Amino acid sequence: PAPSQDDSDDIIILKSTSATRKQRTVDPNDPADAHLILLAVKASSDIYDSDAEDLPGDCSKQLTSKPELFRNVRWGPAATDMSNEADFPTEPEFSQFVPGRWERLAEGSVRDQKHKLLIKMTSKDGRKLIFKNPPPKDWTDQKALTCLNKRISQQIRRNTDVRFREEVEPYLREERVWINEHLVSGKPGNGWKAFVAEFNVAFAGKVLEGAAAPRPLRTHSSLTKEIERFGKDFYSKGLVPVTKGAK
Repeated sequence: PAPSQDDSDDIIILKSTSATRKQRTVDPNDPADAHLILLAVKASSDIYDSDAEDLPGDCSKQLTSKPELFRNVRWGPAATDMSNEADFPTEPEFSQFVPGRWERLAEGSVRDQKHKLLIKMTSKDGRKLIFKNPPPKDWTDQKALTCLNKRISQQIRRNTDVRFREEVEPYLREERVWINEHLVSGKPGNGWKAFVAEFNVAFAGKVLEGAAAPRPLRTHSSLTKEIERFGKDFYSKGLVPVTKGAK
């Protein structure tokens, strides 16, 4: 079978907005945010009918290596509509998904993230392309959102010349304490594979003090960069890194 698009080791997350992930995250339990959601308009069923029953079986494994995290929906007419040239930019924009159905925009309103599941673009060789990215079963599931972010970044990177700067979610002190406690002379005591897996069991999808959103799923590359960055002055000496503004 063809490899799924989120199986790649490439972990670039595309970003086209200056707002941080925390600033874009909407809290439906906050009265002010709840009011904004009440005023907002949900994306139409032209993308897919959110209230319809899913199709039988899981979504295609060609789309994701984790089909159990996503709905198998019947796509609406927008998923095949190529009539509007303006819908197919040569430089498509994308801001990574944040936890929850809604995303805060720069001007203060909120927008249904369902809009971002359909990616339309004109490729480098002039073809109109539409990518249908299945919606998560749980819009707060960080594992599902990470899959979406990786897959869409690959779709844009592979078919256009667009390059956005990488959006990095800084490690919090609690995470760095864990890292320090599980290193031996600055390196994982039980090997990298176990180290990455155990770190994500401890933190991925959980909300820590000082963070508004669940912690992201970390990759081997991300943890390696963290340890290399602070290894010489901190981790190799058994110390927890202290950075400006760290929580």
